[in-house]
Amino acid sequence: MEQREFNFLNMTDRVLAHMLVGKLIWENEPEIVEVVAVIEQRRSDIAKKGAVEAGLSGKGYTSAKDNTLDTIATKTCKLSKKISGYAKKKGLLELIPLVNVSVTTISRGPEKEVINRCRAITDIAVNHIENLASFSVKNDEIELIKKLIFEYQNHIDNRSNTNISKSSSGEDIANDIGAIRHQLDILDDLVEGSLEDNTFIREYKASRLIDDYGRGKTLKNKDEA
Repeated sequence: MEQREFNFLNMTDRVLAHMLVGKLIWENEPEIVEVVAVIEQRRSDIAKKGAVEAGLSGKGYTSAKDNTLDTIATKTCKLSKKISGYAKKKGLLELIPLVNVSVTTISRGPEKEVINRCRAITDIAVNHIENLASFSVKNDEIELIKKLIFEYQNHIDNRSNTNISKSSSGEDIANDIGAIRHQLDILDDLVEGSLEDNTFIREYKASRLIDDYGRGKTLKNKDEA
């Protein structure tokens, strides 16, 4: 949620707290009772969705993805050195530029390109595996890199799913805030038109002020949340 949405919800909480304290004043007004119940339900829904959204942080996925990518590059570089030794010994001039690389070279550029380089080197290893045994190239080594690439893709997919979930949750919260705003607009009229307690009405109006952090307080009809 954005700061202005938090500001709006803080105001909503103050209004509900004020209504609760003065419940004896309005509990026999069915229209007010209904509106307050709707606001309470929407506010409760937002609290639940906010907790879900907070748990959808992509930081863990990003860290895991980055660590996996570093490991892939390091292990692929080690594999490439073995193949490079083989290519140089056999005079395979067309193969040498493809495998005589460093970690820096492999890791350069967008992540997709890094993965493509690593895949290309493992493919070379597979194609020459029968000649690489004496250079300590093993199938397990190749399979490990392939597995890491698969895990990397899972991290990418998980992050994408997280972003989709956060977006969906954010849209739901925005809809709830819109519904609360509408109900508060109704409540403004009901409180001022149906109740006679001037102190309660005055304090209700005060609770409807939104703390717009960084710009001071703004009246409810100036709200842009």
